[in-house]
Amino acid sequence: MLLIIDNQSSFIKRFKRNFLSEQNIEYRFIDHNEPLIIRPEEKVEGIILSGGKGSPYEPLNLTADFVALMNFDVPILGVCLGYEIIAVAYMGRIKRLEKYQQKLQSVRVLETDDPIFQGLVSDEVMLRKQHMYEVSKLPPDFIKLAESDVCDIEIIRHKEKPIYGFQSHPEVSGINGLLIMRNFLNMCGFEVI
Repeated sequence: MLLIIDNQSSFIKRFKRNFLSEQNIEYRFIDHNEPLIIRPEEKVEGIILSGGKGSPYEPLNLTADFVALMNFDVPILGVCLGYEIIAVAYMGRIKRLEKYQQKLQSVRVLETDDPIFQGLVSDEVMLRKQHMYEVSKLPPDFIKLAESDVCDIEIIRHKEKPIYGFQSHPEVSGINGLLIMRNFLNMCGFEVI
């Protein structure tokens, strides 16, 4: 089962309607302020922490995100706010940007051989941005996979675990974004069409 912690993101709902609903993947959406209760018959094989408003430092109830992140040994993908949650949970830092980002932006991939980028034909990819914060200090157990003109630390991966963070929203970034999402779902063991 794919577990999705929804931090009130319209983008993850669009991804569900336009992509996940067409796949033969069992998935479950949990609202960020619901208790995270997994039934005995459910086997979590991957986790997505969605984007949303705010930041991990604000008084939001993000308990489900942190519980999912710290209690499952499965591939995890955090986008936007989900990425910032990963960074903070692993002792990184985030800071507020001077200007709200809301556009497609070029992202330079530094580690093109990483499995999350398998099949990309270029080391530059256009990804949708919609955020007010950025990761300003890389967590110690992570490596930087990509950068952009706005965010020096655009995409990260844990050094030993399949935990990825994207400041952007690959789930709504066209063909290349869906390729990244397919690669992540393949890492979880799902077959996608």
